[in-house]
This record gives sequence, structure tokens and C-alpha cells, in this order.
Amino acid sequence: MHIGYFSSPLSTTGGPSIFDKRVIETISKYDHKNTYTIYGIRPESTQGLRLDGNNFQTKTIKPSGKWLAISVGLTLELKRRPVDLLHATFVAPPIVPCRFIASMVCWSQYSDPTFYPPLMRWRLLYLINRAMKNASAVFCNTEYIKAKIIDRFAFDPERIFIIRPAVGDEMKPVDDKELLNDFLRAAGIEGPYILFLGTLTKRKNVEGLIRAYHILLNESKIEHKLVLLGEKGVYHKEIFDLVNKLKVSDHIVFVDWYPHHELRFFYSGADVFVFPSFSEGFGLPPLEAMACGTPVVASNATSVPEVVGDAALLAEPHRDEDMAEGIFKCLTDRKLREQMIRRGLARALEFRWEDAAIQTVSAYEKIYEAKW
Repeated sequence: MHIGYFSSPLSTTGGPSIFDKRVIETISKYDHKNTYTIYGIRPESTQGLRLDGNNFQTKTIKPSGKWLAISVGLTLELKRRPVDLLHATFVAPPIVPCRFIASMVCWSQYSDPTFYPPLMRWRLLYLINRAMKNASAVFCNTEYIKAKIIDRFAFDPERIFIIRPAVGDEMKPVDDKELLNDFLRAAGIEGPYILFLGTLTKRKNVEGLIRAYHILLNESKIEHKLVLLGEKGVYHKEIFDLVNKLKVSDHIVFVDWYPHHELRFFYSGADVFVFPSFSEGFGLPPLEAMACGTPVVASNATSVPEVVGDAALLAEPHRDEDMAEGIFKCLTDRKLREQMIRRGLARALEFRWEDAAIQTVSAYEKIYEAKW
């Protein structure tokens, strides 16, 4: 079987890119029977992939660039050089001249459409709705998303496959304190801190976290800085406006994105990691923080509770006081901290890239043999 793998986020930052890269690389270690073509929207998309075996090749779609590749380029490529099964992991082209699998990585485009600018929202909904109408099968990361797909699209549950992202071996505590402190100082961080990691955008509820932090500063007199690590997303201006309005700029450290393998330094140095999102299709950072021995406060919304289990303190993302209370408990209750760290380390071990890769290949073969 010849499988085409199309990931438009590949080589960008964020969870979808990490997931696709790791799954592709791990599949290449296990599957030497099927043939794979990995499509990139530009040359750098597939650079750096560590692929084992001669049954994997990479190809840059022409015309290249995100929207040209999606709307025209991949369709033309598949007509010229057909594959048996295409897996489109973020969005699929409007016309796919072969059987294909669509991935549903998030639900906020339906539940919270105002998180997206109008044009972006229209394109996403058009492409996703069309894919859901024509796909042979759907991949998602959680039971929450699976239930949403069934409810909205009446999709056959047998054709929906849950493939969970995982935590790599590189995500582990940094035990060398001198090395850790040198790294953090170079990143502009000194002293104790609370960490958020993710795109600075409305969906991640960064504004709610800043308000919760403001409550902590005023009511508990904590010495911790708030470190916001991530790229600026849509509507990020409101975040900076809020920082200025609350007059907390001296207490907040903005850090641009770092390579994924270096994120363990930020997790390991934090006294608590906060994941306040309104909506997530999965949410990898809480698990990575747990793997690095950091207690986690996370929102109780959408897929997040399913991912973190009993290894995080859950807070209502629309209640800033609730979030502030969870952070304060993690900072001050020693017994609770130790309990959360133990649970977190155990929880992170349940998510393995080998499992994700093996389940993915098994699903490919089932879909192909079933002739859906």
C-alpha cells in the first residue's frame, strides 16, 4: 500500500507539528512493508525528518506555499502520481482524487468561532466540512472530539480512530541545577516562576491567566514571575493591552519560541505549569510538564480533563479566582505538590509514540482493506 501523508503544519511550532513529525519518524522505524510519501507545503517542511528505510520519500508540493498547496498543488500531484490512501492531518484539499483520511485536531472552530478572524474561520470551516463529507475515515486524539464528530456529522463510529499524542524521552527533569539556571538566565528568567507555554491567543485563555496572576500578586504577595512562552497568535494585541492595563509588565516575562527539545528546561525550572485553555483537541504541554516533574494546573474544559486525568488540579477557565486558587495551592501546599508530581510522572508514562505509530499503521491497513 502506498500512503500519502500531508501535514500543512509540519515544521511549524505547536502540538500538531510535533505530533506529525514524531508519528512519521516512529512509523518509519516499525513499518518497512508499506510505501510512504510525505508531502510538504514548502521545502523546509520536510527538512530534518529522521526517516528510516527506503520505503519513505518526501516531496514538496508545487505550487508551494500553504494555501496554493492545499487548494491546487496537492490535488494536481495526486492526479499525476496517485497513492492508495491519503492522510490529511490538518486540512485536506477541496478535491482529493483518491480515498483519504481526515484528522480533526480541534473543535473550537465550531464551539468558539470568534477565536478566529472571519477569513480564517471561513476557510477552515469550508475545508473541514468538505473533508468530513468525503473522507473514508477520521482520526482524532480524544473521546471528546470523537463524540463531537458523531454528533455533528453523524459519522460512522467504526470509521473514527483515536490516536493519542505522546511524550518523548527527551522530556525529563533537568537535574543539573547550574546548567538549568544558566539556561534560564540566558532566556531572561531569574528567580521563581509560573509557566505558560503555547501560542499567545484567545483560545489559550492567556488573558484569563494574566488576570488570575494579578489576583495572586495582590492577595498572596507571591514572589513568582509569570513566564509566557510562545509565538504571538491572532488577537494577541489584547494580551499586551491587558498587561499594561493591570500594570504587571514588571512581573511578566515574555519568551519567544524555543526548539522543542529545549522546552524541558522551562518546564523543569517552573514551580507550577498552567494550562488555562478554553478549548483543546488534546493539549500536549501539560503532559510534557508532568514528565519534567512539574505540578500542573489545567482547565476543566473540552479534552483537557481526559488528557491529564487525576494528575493535575483542574480549574474553571472562565473563573479567574478558581485558576488563582489552584496555582496558589500548587505553590504553597507541599504535600499536594509532591502528590501532583508523583501522579504527573506516572501519567506522562502512559503516552508513548510507539503506541501512536503502531495504532496509526493498523488503522491505515484496516481502512484500506475495508475499502471504505
